[in-house]
Amino acid sequence: MAKVHYLDPIDYLSGKISKSHRTTYCYRQTTDRRYTTVYTTPTGAPTAAQQSTKQKFSQAAQQSNAIMMDINQLDPYRQAWRNLIRSGNRTYSTLRGYIFAQVYKTL
Repeated sequence: MAKVHYLDPIDYLSGKISKSHRTTYCYRQTTDRRYTTVYTTPTGAPTAAQQSTKQKFSQAAQQSNAIMMDINQLDPYRQAWRNLIRSGNRTYSTLRGYIFAQVYKTL
């Protein structure tokens, strides 16, 4: 016996239906997953741990940008990243992501 698959008139939504709705519809193409989320603003001030993480992230981003601008600093990271890719490790798909991860580990 044959299986029948009914097609939805709309395959998926991405974003809000209108500005007045709180629900955001999300779609991840790589995993073909659909989900919803509702953003709520935090009621209290950020904790010390949240502030330190934000500061660490900011420092790593600034250092990564400085490395990306300086060719002398960039070359060792580029070689290490290429060697990592050649070894079959696809953890970092971009050079910028690799540099950021290495800088973040040192902080």
